[in-house]
Formats: sequence, C-alpha cells, structure tokens
Amino acid sequence: MLRRSWGLAAAGVCVLSAAAVLAQDASGDKWQAVAKTDTQEAFVNRQSITAVGGMFQANAKQDFTQPQPSAKKDKTFLSSRTTFRVDCTQRRLAIKEIRAYTGNDLQGDQVQKMTSGDKYLQWMDAPADTVYGKILDYVCLTGPAG
Repeated sequence: MLRRSWGLAAAGVCVLSAAAVLAQDASGDKWQAVAKTDTQEAFVNRQSITAVGGMFQANAKQDFTQPQPSAKKDKTFLSSRTTFRVDCTQRRLAIKEIRAYTGNDLQGDQVQKMTSGDKYLQWMDAPADTVYGKILDYVCLTGPAG
C-alpha cells in the first residue's frame, strides 16, 4: 500500500530540484530543504522518515523570517522541529510533536512543546503548492530511509 501511495503522490508533483540544499545542524541531523516562501523555509530530515501503520512519519524543521507567537504568553519563536504523521493517499498531515525555539535553526530557548497521541491526532490538508504540501510530497516521494 505504501508503494501505491508514493505513485499517487508522484503523479501530481513536480520533481524536486537536484540543487536543493542539504544542511546539517548542531545536533548532526541533516536537513533537506523542501520549501521556501517569503516567510519561512522548511526542511525534512531524510533519515527520520519511517513507515507507521500504512503511513509515514518524519521530522521537519521550519525557520521563520519573523517571530511567531508561542502558546506561552509573551513568548515568540523563530524555528520549530515537528514530527509529522503523513497520509500520502489523502494528502494530509498531523502533528505528533512540535518544539519551538527562540532562534533560527532550532537554537535558543525552547518556548513550546506539544505532543499528541495517535488517538488524538488532528489532521490538516496539505495542498500541493503550500509548505505543508511540499513537506508531504518530499516524504511521500522519498519514503523511509533504507
């Protein structure tokens, strides 16, 4: 079923550029750039992609150009590390865990942490030309690290 999902995702997706950036952070994680807008850049850790219950799970990093409001009053963040559950067939994502940091590249103080159990996942659509859509496309086309 996972291979079929990859094929479905590939049918409507343009191929990622071979010039895409691969960056390594202080923890040694390697991040593949998958989306860039005026307000943020998103990366996926290729080695984090795993198969889970007919779907995928992967870690993504988002760096923002402007401070984002945190769930904690009067706190903001410039980067986040998110573990997504990815449903390729239905083109949707759910957040398993998110950690937000005051600086870019997951640096500075952690100002927010949220974890969700499988039973309580809240799914979001991931249209093709959005940051979430590009994260989903990369994960679904790449598949688990081998």
